[in-house]
Amino acid sequence: MNEDGSKIGRRLKRTGDLLVGGAQEQVSSYKTRFEALEGSYDAFLSQLLHSYTDSKLDTSFVDEFFGKRKISFAGVDGTVCKNAVFDLLIFFAGAYANRGELTVHDSGEFDIAYEEKFIDSGLGISSVLPVYINEVPYIDQTVLIRDEEGAVDEMISQTDSWIIDNSAFADYMMGLSEFYLALKLVTEPNDVDVLLMDRVLSSELSSFYAETSDFRVNLDKECGLIGYKLEGERFSKTDWIYARRLFGNKDLQIPPARGEYLLPRIVVELRDQYPTGLERDEIADRLGLTSDHQLDRLDKELQAGMKGKGEAKAVIRRKGKHFTVVPSMHDLLPRLEKLVFDVCERIFSEDPDVTFRDRFKIDSRWLTTNDLAFLSLVSLNLVTMKCWKKRKLLIGVAKDTSARDLKRQLLPVLNYTGHFEGGFQESGADVPDTDRMILQWVSLKERDRLDVPWATVEYDTAFKTIVPHLEGRKGLVSGARRNQISLNKMFLKAYFQLSEAKTDPKLRSNVLLYDRLAYPGFDDREECSATLKHDYGGHPDDPELVDAIFYHEANNPIQRFILQVFRRMTSPSIPELFGHLRPLYVADKVAKFYFNQFNSMVASTGSWLVNRPELREFIFYLSTFRERRSDVEQTRRHT
Repeated sequence: MNEDGSKIGRRLKRTGDLLVGGAQEQVSSYKTRFEALEGSYDAFLSQLLHSYTDSKLDTSFVDEFFGKRKISFAGVDGTVCKNAVFDLLIFFAGAYANRGELTVHDSGEFDIAYEEKFIDSGLGISSVLPVYINEVPYIDQTVLIRDEEGAVDEMISQTDSWIIDNSAFADYMMGLSEFYLALKLVTEPNDVDVLLMDRVLSSELSSFYAETSDFRVNLDKECGLIGYKLEGERFSKTDWIYARRLFGNKDLQIPPARGEYLLPRIVVELRDQYPTGLERDEIADRLGLTSDHQLDRLDKELQAGMKGKGEAKAVIRRKGKHFTVVPSMHDLLPRLEKLVFDVCERIFSEDPDVTFRDRFKIDSRWLTTNDLAFLSLVSLNLVTMKCWKKRKLLIGVAKDTSARDLKRQLLPVLNYTGHFEGGFQESGADVPDTDRMILQWVSLKERDRLDVPWATVEYDTAFKTIVPHLEGRKGLVSGARRNQISLNKMFLKAYFQLSEAKTDPKLRSNVLLYDRLAYPGFDDREECSATLKHDYGGHPDDPELVDAIFYHEANNPIQRFILQVFRRMTSPSIPELFGHLRPLYVADKVAKFYFNQFNSMVASTGSWLVNRPELREFIFYLSTFRERRSDVEQTRRHT
């Protein structure tokens, strides 16, 4: 029977035709979208893209920011592994750092030296957890099935294969390992001056903040940290709730006295005046609250702080005219730092006598993905606090991104509020969907005018959560989700491109993105600020002001330093480093080395178990039908 006459042949041919046709249609569609970008560089993008071709650093900036000419740096990357061995699911995760030093000369020229023998001498942490598959739902809240109100539906269970495929516990372990290693790198005696992470820091902060909300998490049943004894005092639900919000920098007005952050900001002000406290008018004066509506909100938040809010107990006390915080709020930050170091030192302990139960259980309660997210959030916040205090440059870099906020949020909001003219509004859906693809094409098209390395102007990551006013009130903005706007003046974001091939200028490296920490004295200048009016609480005549950072025409010495150093950290002659950064590349290679070593250990463990005579009968019934069938099929193929 020939292929055309076979049902299977006809079916395969039809599938192939659909595949080729669909691919051609997608390619043709993207070609049309790229054509819609024609003229956008001259129209407005040239104002947002800056080349940094000068190879010399600004020594005055280096002296002002770092206060020294020898600048240490480190790149941090992680690895994760999830393997099933019979009825066990084994989670492994770790993070590793590649360090180096940058020496700046009086001329502005600089040298970069990387550490040698990084596999043996490099700083790294890791941990492993073997657990029965039926126990995974106790530690991994992401595999639980919830009803419409968020409660766990005990009537629905999933298959073992579904749990294996969808469990995210190892990913949370890897996130925690990276942020805890970052914390160790900015803490004496291992501190560095420039910390590079293979993460979008602002997105991680927002994600962990949302995931650990007491409205989404059952703190009594789904968190092993609650009740942890810390210097004689138990870690409470109130501690958990406020631990997420009290970090910040008052010089940058973080947390801001607006929206959902008003009560935490009040607590911060009262904490700094402990134990004397402040009167109501003093609080209003410190926070700049003057209108009747603003003062009414202040009174409501003070009452909420004294009565308790949601799962949180009272955190504010009143004596006469003075308000003050309860003692547990006054010393919360140092207690949190001790909590992180205590728990993480056990999780990532190098002591072989510390068993997996000692690592991942507290008073017989499992640490869950919620706990790992909380520890990651606190670790990241501690890193930012130390970087502000010691003036260390914190930068997150993303190799691949599908972000669309420049196209969908930044430009529409700036146009709507009159801070900038030009955008993709007229082209609309005709242009490519992601910022990276837009900028990649523009860079290729305008390569004669846009030299590498280049970067977009930096802008506040709060713009990702801002949209033009939902009811069309001119000059006002709204929060993109539930009318909430995330922390402003916390992180700044930019897209950048580092390299082009010497033999063919059409061949340019991928457009990447970085976000970095904002710094008082550098990023809070009036010329790099765009003040937006947020209609919050249904009072458009009395909007809350949001000072978002936008480097339109202002000089940006930090970005200049970053791009000049990035340029020296890449290498067009090494394919894997073309447009990427060597510290992160090496850290990734070290992580992959440990990943391969651990994978071999898991395979060896499985072989050892299979070949134990006393376990043979037990193993037969312990393995699944799929595993037995796979073994038989593999044996048949090789005999």
